[in-house]
Amino acid sequence: MRVDVEFPGHRGTTLRGWLYRPADAVGEVPAVVMTHGFSATKEMGLAPYAEALCEAGFAVLVYDHAGLGASDGERGVINPWAQTRDQRVALAWLAGRPGIDADRIALWGSSYSGGQ
Repeated sequence: MRVDVEFPGHRGTTLRGWLYRPADAVGEVPAVVMTHGFSATKEMGLAPYAEALCEAGFAVLVYDHAGLGASDGERGVINPWAQTRDQRVALAWLAGRPGIDADRIALWGSSYSGGQ
């Protein structure tokens, strides 16, 4: 099941995304934070990966970097340092959600986010 979520980034900028949770989950589940590369948005092909991970029993947080897609921030400004700090915030936010095993969270990035 996918729901829309939002959370504050490292400078208070509202980041928006989707949270996938396995429908049949019992107890805490492992999780993945998923972001796109340099200037892409979550709608650009991340859903199939998130859905496959969710079907395998993972919770998945997919979100847009600040200034891109549904997230707030100055449009089109690409700041790799800010994106990396926001990834850390996203990991902490997901770790604090009920039903998430905070000791089993992975970070998955495509393209540039994979390098960060």
